[in-house]
Amino acid sequence: MPATSNPGAPRSFTQAPVSSPRYSRNRVRGRLWKCICGHFCFDVGFTSIGDGPDFDLSDVLPDRSDLQIKDWKGCDGTYIEKYVWVPPETIPAGHCGTLYQVGAKFELRCCGYCEDEDSHVAVAGHEAQGEYMFD
Repeated sequence: MPATSNPGAPRSFTQAPVSSPRYSRNRVRGRLWKCICGHFCFDVGFTSIGDGPDFDLSDVLPDRSDLQIKDWKGCDGTYIEKYVWVPPETIPAGHCGTLYQVGAKFELRCCGYCEDEDSHVAVAGHEAQGEYMFD
């Protein structure tokens, strides 16, 4: 929950249950995307500003496959949206709170799943998400 209603202000979150935060939403455009299929692999990187650990969300979630869309087919639709439930106490936070720079990243892989060493990255991207404080 935001610490303030000022949209330009830093955001602060408590370790209260988070039911289903949206992780990624995107629409791919062009006819070529209708002919592409593969496995979307998402992750969120947290870089601590000050004291605190750096980590990826995939390293602290109980099930890493929650960050994937397996067997995606462009012919079924080009709007991609992924929701991920993050259990309470998942994000490391110190006694006085921990400030993180957050960035989302994704890969579209073919010829295997996200963890397969022999799969190939067809498309990759990232987007800065801003700064968040967890307490």
